[in-house]
Amino acid sequence: MNKYCIGCGIKLQCEEPYDDGYVNPKVFENTVMCRRCFRLKHYGEYKVTNKSNSYYRNIIKNIFLQNELVIHIVDLFNMGNMDYIYSKVFSKAILVISKADILPKSVNKDKLIEYFKTKYPKYKEVMLISSDKNYNIDELLMLIMKYKSSKEVYVLGNSNAGKSTFINKMIKNYTDNTNFIVTSCMPSTTLNVISITINGDLTLLDTPGIINDGDITNYLPMEVVKNINVKEEINPRIYQVKDKTSLILNDIGRINVLNESNISIYISNKVEIDKAGSKNDKYMNLEETKIKIKPEEDLVIEGLCFIKVTEETMFEIYMPEHVDIYKRKKFIG
Repeated sequence: MNKYCIGCGIKLQCEEPYDDGYVNPKVFENTVMCRRCFRLKHYGEYKVTNKSNSYYRNIIKNIFLQNELVIHIVDLFNMGNMDYIYSKVFSKAILVISKADILPKSVNKDKLIEYFKTKYPKYKEVMLISSDKNYNIDELLMLIMKYKSSKEVYVLGNSNAGKSTFINKMIKNYTDNTNFIVTSCMPSTTLNVISITINGDLTLLDTPGIINDGDITNYLPMEVVKNINVKEEINPRIYQVKDKTSLILNDIGRINVLNESNISIYISNKVEIDKAGSKNDKYMNLEETKIKIKPEEDLVIEGLCFIKVTEETMFEIYMPEHVDIYKRKKFIG
């Protein structure tokens, strides 16, 4: 009989130690978790999967052909693939913005929701939640029960968008189950579709997250990624720039502000930022991006931060190669 890992959903096997789903043959009969998930859960050890992004995208494409309700979960700090997933919306879908508790209290949540409703009108609803704080979970459940076509509902989004954390909260709130999905700040924790029965009328299907190739967490070690991963309400870093100013993001990269402006950086409170003098060339060996931002735009460093400005501002950004750096219409303030 086939067995599947309760942590990542992959089929368990004991023949190929370096493939996904491996379990020591001595414990195969009694285990419910692959070696990769076991070591990630108990020791914090992360092993890169051998699955390609096309594998995950094929799963996503097929989901929308099932004509079932889809819960699309989005992390505001990692919105790559957003337009790709939206282009595949052919069935009923609810857009869920996760980790609402990390937003500063000054953020107008109604305006934020309206921004996404206007830009992505095919979604039936747009909702802010916090799985950690249990914020709007009951309300989301009511929407799920309202829009679902059958008892099966898919949950999808980018890797580390908060899908598995949301499902674990649903398990805790509405079932007696004590087996939870493995979660991690590193990409590709879930490898296959995992079916979770909430009640007789609702089964959630957790799907593998699409890897955002432009996400900075793909190119940094785990100890740095842990600091980048936002876990508490953000205190924006505000800088009144009079002359060219260099900001050093320790263990990550560098941001040069080239003209007078006031800038606000929305970033994890754990990331250390130091001002540097003109003779300090730290991180200038990294890939350089020059970009001009207007007050009605955000500067985004994918997976790390977004930056608001009060004046048209020119930036030089030095980050690891392949990290996406771009501007978008601002949705806060």
